[in-house]
Amino acid sequence: MDRWKERLRASLAAPIAAQERYLFNELNPDLVQSPILKEPPRKPREAAVLIGIRATDDPTVIMTLRAPTMPSHAGQISLPGGTPKEDDDGLIGTALREMDEEVGVPPDAVDVLGHFGPHHGGLGYVVTPVLGIVDPDTEVIACPREVSEAFEVPLRSLADPENHIIEERVFNEVTYNMFAVPVADSTGAHRNIWGLTAGILHTMAKAYHA
Repeated sequence: MDRWKERLRASLAAPIAAQERYLFNELNPDLVQSPILKEPPRKPREAAVLIGIRATDDPTVIMTLRAPTMPSHAGQISLPGGTPKEDDDGLIGTALREMDEEVGVPPDAVDVLGHFGPHHGGLGYVVTPVLGIVDPDTEVIACPREVSEAFEVPLRSLADPENHIIEERVFNEVTYNMFAVPVADSTGAHRNIWGLTAGILHTMAKAYHA
């Protein structure tokens, strides 16, 4: 087995892999909620995403730029994912279905390794990241209704702790911090991944090197 596959499988046994992370609170312990919200969320909204790693010589993570018309996280870089539906086979089933719907990668093209613990963002979502290896011959086709663009980022870049930073932002005169990963994608284009998605990738990077 390739070394990177061995490390991914081993990463799921790392202590951080099972942790329930409250990402906004980790970086902003003095704030009750994100300044973007008028009041704290009454109940977390459950979702799942797929960290789908294409098994090429230089493995890449499949990511999306969400369409500007999406009701949540419009225009943001994200991992394929969404909220559960009644027919899903648990949250892993949700992540696989969303991967198929958003970028055309069918469930049978993904070898699911497991999942990380729940990740709470600053806007009321609690997301379970599912980790899977994608057949390298699978074509990625963005669904235009949900995704403006599908692209891939080298795993080596996202797994490098040196590429993970904390960004300071201001909203309504309130300063707050968020996770970010400014990296180049597989074509060399600059991508600034931030927020909940960056926090999930931060967990993957820490677990990968545990």
